[in-house]
Amino acid sequence: MKKWFLLPACLLFLSSCSYFRNWIGTEQERVAQIGDEILYKRDLEGLFQGPLSSEDSANLINHYIDSWAVDNLLLQKAESQLTKKEKDVKQELADYRKSLLVFKYQKKYVEERIDTTISPEEILDYYNNNRELFLLDAPLIKVRLIKVRLHSPYLSMIRNIYRSNTIEDMQQLERLCESSAEIYTDYSNKWLTTRELAQDLPPQAKDEIYALKPKGYVDTRDSLYAYLVSVYDFLQEGMPSPAEYKETEIRQNILSRRKQQLLKDLEKEVLKEGWNKQLIKTYRKNEH
Repeated sequence: MKKWFLLPACLLFLSSCSYFRNWIGTEQERVAQIGDEILYKRDLEGLFQGPLSSEDSANLINHYIDSWAVDNLLLQKAESQLTKKEKDVKQELADYRKSLLVFKYQKKYVEERIDTTISPEEILDYYNNNRELFLLDAPLIKVRLIKVRLHSPYLSMIRNIYRSNTIEDMQQLERLCESSAEIYTDYSNKWLTTRELAQDLPPQAKDEIYALKPKGYVDTRDSLYAYLVSVYDFLQEGMPSPAEYKETEIRQNILSRRKQQLLKDLEKEVLKEGWNKQLIKTYRKNEH
């Protein structure tokens, strides 16, 4: 009998031991605490998305703890400084819940019904009907870009023909650049902004780049390389942007219109259903 009597007492003693609590998993490792609010180690598990040094890990944890502390300290201030009326947020929470649920349902409704297929004809039709939306705020260019070492024996030959567009010169240029150029990029099928082009050229070429005109060119250098740019095509600021250059934006706009139309259809659908099922009741004056 004595042994059975001592068993509950032993269990009570062991349950108060931190080692025992950790062993049975009822006590999580704490990282920080403010009043009754506790930040546990498990709350930090999602912070580390990749390999980090010990210093970076420590900084990330400290930043998270500071943010967590600020949130809870501000909440304490709010609890102590606001009046009972100011702390009554039931209506705001109800409104937020209603808005959130409606938003989630609308999102689900659209995702289940939207047609994401957009034909080239639709893109062109949208572009032609909305050209005023696609006026250029900066020039667009198609260019040939060459980067070759200053001591290359082929530099003078490349410089003599890089601005030519004859088939013979272009074939010879390609052969020369394949064997001697660090970079030979033909942007004849891709529109670039002057800012994008500037990323491939030395800083001192900035003024030349922004001054480019149709049939223009750039011939500049740094301490190691010569940079040669020849313009294929040029669209001035204020002109309509090419449809292919704005294709991604046009697709997004078309999808946005489809989503808005689906949401309008949903509103009509639920309103019609509400009236048909007599879910809506209106009251006239003096009617109870």
